[in-house]
Amino acid sequence: MKKLNNKLLVAFSVMVFLSSCNKELGTLPAIVVPAYPAGTNTLAATIAGTVTDSLYNRIIIKSGLAATLGDNARTFTMFVPDNNALILSFGGSLPAANGAIASFSAATCAGIVQYNTVGGKVPASAIPTTFPNYPFPSQIILDPTQPFVRMTTFPTKNAVYAYVNNIPITAVDQAASNGIIHHTGALVAPPSATLKTVIAAEPTLSYFRAAVARADSGSVGLSKFDSLLNYGVTNMTVLAPNDAAFQTLVFGLVYSSALAASGGNIPFATAQANGAVAAGPAFLSTNNVTTLQIKGIVAYHLLASLTTSTTTPYQPNIRVFSTNVPATPTFIKTLVNGSIAIHPGVLAQATYAGPFVSSLKFSSFGTFPPGGAPFSYTATALTLDKHAVNGVYHIIDKVLLPQ
Repeated sequence: MKKLNNKLLVAFSVMVFLSSCNKELGTLPAIVVPAYPAGTNTLAATIAGTVTDSLYNRIIIKSGLAATLGDNARTFTMFVPDNNALILSFGGSLPAANGAIASFSAATCAGIVQYNTVGGKVPASAIPTTFPNYPFPSQIILDPTQPFVRMTTFPTKNAVYAYVNNIPITAVDQAASNGIIHHTGALVAPPSATLKTVIAAEPTLSYFRAAVARADSGSVGLSKFDSLLNYGVTNMTVLAPNDAAFQTLVFGLVYSSALAASGGNIPFATAQANGAVAAGPAFLSTNNVTTLQIKGIVAYHLLASLTTSTTTPYQPNIRVFSTNVPATPTFIKTLVNGSIAIHPGVLAQATYAGPFVSSLKFSSFGTFPPGGAPFSYTATALTLDKHAVNGVYHIIDKVLLPQ
């Protein structure tokens, strides 16, 4: 592994950001308000009168929000899966979809409808193409004492397709008297837990959790990665190496060190490396690695963007779904840029099959074993677009190295 040099370690001030709860929001593009013909029905009436939206209409009725969506004094944009999309989302058959909707509580239905609804009229022409994404506040309020603090959703488009989060939009600009309906290819479901909670439940991320714990040694409050992963109002993207990726790194670290210390004794080095792997995630809490090394590695797996802040210019405030990554190799900054502003970041590339991403890759500046050309060391995302209240994570098959 290419060691983080002393300059990077000493200068590593990325965690300063975490001491601040405040995020700077981007400026939304101007929303064009189209003119609608007289006599157009409300959103609720339009969906109720559309045969192919009958399943979603059942969700609206059960949610208790029909009156809200039928109020001409309020305007909304809704992202609605039609019957085929809901059938696809609930097991692929109509009986399965009917059964799922019947099992939902009123609160669950309300959460679905509220997450699929944003304020104002957002025609397809106003859906942004900018990277990183603009967050659109949904109707889900995260803090009852602060009604403007809401769960966000991410409509976006590229040259060919439009999406909500990573779900393709299949039809746009159905007019209603109090808003607009865009149809989606599947249900855009609201996440229900923070990144910390969902990552804690992943059986293949025990080393990543141990890395976060080691990186947080000596830190307090929101200066801890753990606290940030549990902070519900952020928008983050985490590249989470799986256990096999960390085991490969641990084996190589110990093997190379033991081989050099033993004067080239391969059996000894192999035995030492196997013992380190057998120790499991606890290895990351030993003095074989330093806290600053692990902190640097964890920071390199949190994507970031440049803000106007003079104290913490790079912040982990972007939610990058697979469908937001271009088909051409593109550099994305990380939290490492908080201390090394000129670092190129990670190199990301998606492969598309129609509107869907068939492969997502991330390359790091450092290589393992050391000595390779920068960005020749590439991780593949094994699991895409795992969604949480405060971000999205992709499980990758290699540990990315900042240098």
